[in-house]
Amino acid sequence: MKTFFVLASLALSALAQQAVIVSPVNGSDITAGSTLVVDVHQANSATSQVQVAVVLGLSPCLTGPCGTPGDPGVGTILFKGEFKPQSDPSAPTNHHQTFTVQVPQSAPTGASILSLTHLQMIGAIAQANLQTNGIVVNVV
Repeated sequence: MKTFFVLASLALSALAQQAVIVSPVNGSDITAGSTLVVDVHQANSATSQVQVAVVLGLSPCLTGPCGTPGDPGVGTILFKGEFKPQSDPSAPTNHHQTFTVQVPQSAPTGASILSLTHLQMIGAIAQANLQTNGIVVNVV
């Protein structure tokens, strides 16, 4: 039983440290060939963490409903680099970073997944934590 609680607390700790896209929102229209502002938030953590990097990708859903973000890949990479979130004065329990990216002119119209892949090192032993999540956007 003790093992269950340890595993559950580790899973919840990793989930609480997940970075997520908060803008644009799920279902938003984005325009091919335009710039897009992507706001990423991450809640404060009780454990130490070292931010390593994020990748923002855009992957069209060509064969029907959109699948899982990052599966089989992130598609066209819109941004790759450091994640250095700053304290958010309007939400003191969150940190955020804003990225301005270019939506490719060649992006197919219709549904696409805007994905966020986030790598960080967590805890005293600096365990690697890699997560991918995302939202569905409509390319017009």
